[in-house]
Amino acid sequence: MRNLFIVIIGTIFSVLYSNTILAKGSNPSIFDQLNHKEILNVTIEVDVDELTADWRNDDKYRAVMSFKDNKGNKQFWNIKLQRRGKFRRMHCSGIPPLKIFFDKEILAQKGLAKYDDMKLVNYCYDEDREVAKELIFKEYLAYQLYEQLTEESFRTQLLRVTYKDIRSGKKFRQYAFIIEDAAEMRARIDAKKYKLKEDIAANPFHERQLQLMALFQYMIGNADFDPLVEKNIKVVEKQERVLAIPYDFDFSGFVNPPYGKANTRYKLDNMVDRVYLGSADSLESMIAYFKDKKSDLYTVIEKSDLLNDFSEDHVISYLDSFYDHLTVDAIVAHQATEIYSYGK
Repeated sequence: MRNLFIVIIGTIFSVLYSNTILAKGSNPSIFDQLNHKEILNVTIEVDVDELTADWRNDDKYRAVMSFKDNKGNKQFWNIKLQRRGKFRRMHCSGIPPLKIFFDKEILAQKGLAKYDDMKLVNYCYDEDREVAKELIFKEYLAYQLYEQLTEESFRTQLLRVTYKDIRSGKKFRQYAFIIEDAAEMRARIDAKKYKLKEDIAANPFHERQLQLMALFQYMIGNADFDPLVEKNIKVVEKQERVLAIPYDFDFSGFVNPPYGKANTRYKLDNMVDRVYLGSADSLESMIAYFKDKKSDLYTVIEKSDLLNDFSEDHVISYLDSFYDHLTVDAIVAHQATEIYSYGK
């Protein structure tokens, strides 16, 4: 009788577990194949001159990508690369920011989910490769910090990319990171696409999520976003809640790139200056949440072992300056009211 009870309970659990997995997509994705260690070695074979010749060109270029999966097996993928972005695309003399495209039919043949593209964030500072590397690490860590605060975020994976030029055979290596496909992110958090309405007030943004996102942006000193036009924001709908999922944090005080400029829209004088672009309603509880997560956020940086001493001192000090003044009065004193006042 006892064994029968165990079998019945086990069967029920299996059914419930299977339904949960199927609801979110039972197959792993190509991103999952890449997302299994802190830094993954990847090789991309491509015509480098063709890829970097003209930043205005939106053509897709054939390439081969290879890496070892979590079982140690070498995978080879025929991919296509396309330039993307605006500022970084125009100002990078080397490999620009890219979008990676996989073949959906091949993904299906290999039993992987349908999500077939992802963003690749490369260096964008050619004057000093050590500085460029630190900038990539800091922006990657900003994504990791946001993941600590909410699952309604983009996943990222840090890469050590070896580019091999198919014409000359020359190789060069640099750090980069990939960002999860937006469609995969939506499926993972059980959300769907949302089309912004022209009437600002008609968009039922979820005030609590906006406040969390805005306080995070305040924490890292980023004012380079706007959900109303989806600037560095992906707007999605989840259970009738409209969410603003942020990305692209390089123009933040946390990263503090040499090529960055302060956002004059909010009368900021310096990249490390902060402005709060969120609601002040019930701000006490959100502040309490950030205080509860303080240890987790610092641990992300301290355990990463990515940054040199100078960069680590900067990001730790920058977080300190946030937490040392984490009060309602201090945040409201830096509040701008142009956006988010319509949150529901």
